[in-house]
Amino acid sequence: MSRQAVLAALEETRLIAIMRGDFRNREVPLVETLLAGGVTVVEVSTVSPNYQSSIQRIANAFAGRVHIGAGTILTVRHVAETADAGATFLVSPNMKPDVIAASRKHHMASFPGAYTPTEVLQAIEEGADAVKLFPANALGPGYVKALRGPLPSVRLIPTGGISLENINEYLNTGAWAVAVGSELVRAAEVQTGDWGQLQKRAQSFAQAARRSHG
Repeated sequence: MSRQAVLAALEETRLIAIMRGDFRNREVPLVETLLAGGVTVVEVSTVSPNYQSSIQRIANAFAGRVHIGAGTILTVRHVAETADAGATFLVSPNMKPDVIAASRKHHMASFPGAYTPTEVLQAIEEGADAVKLFPANALGPGYVKALRGPLPSVRLIPTGGISLENINEYLNTGAWAVAVGSELVRAAEVQTGDWGQLQKRAQSFAQAARRSHG
């Protein structure tokens, strides 16, 4: 799926599920469970063992149904590896112009990380599609609202500490989307293959994000 398709999906769902850790070859049932709960955009972190294989399995199994991205992208090599595996968007904890340029070369959406207004603007000027506001839990929803004042057109994706208790506040104060990690995808459930609670939680997050439209 194309870069534009990823952006359109996030306009609708406003939610990225972050997958990080050892999936024990359970990537497909994990994503199947997220999808059943209404989550259609997922990110696999490169800190995960065999992340290329994980991305490829997900891309092959859910073509046309799930938008698969790669997270913790730090180098141009990461960009090429994950593009070859089937990722259509990239997320970084920091802002590197060469990584953004490489993502555009591979026709992938680019969401680099930033913290200050200067970093946010630099990311957009370098060609980012949206900016990962990280770590969000050190900034809070009020910071999102403050940034939206002078930067109303910038797409912000707060990441870190997003929960069911605060997701609406982040989205209603101006976040374009949010990315959720361990608050949604819990390692213990992945290790045991216990998908029931994950599906319920995914549904709760997906519904909360959609309720925040407008």
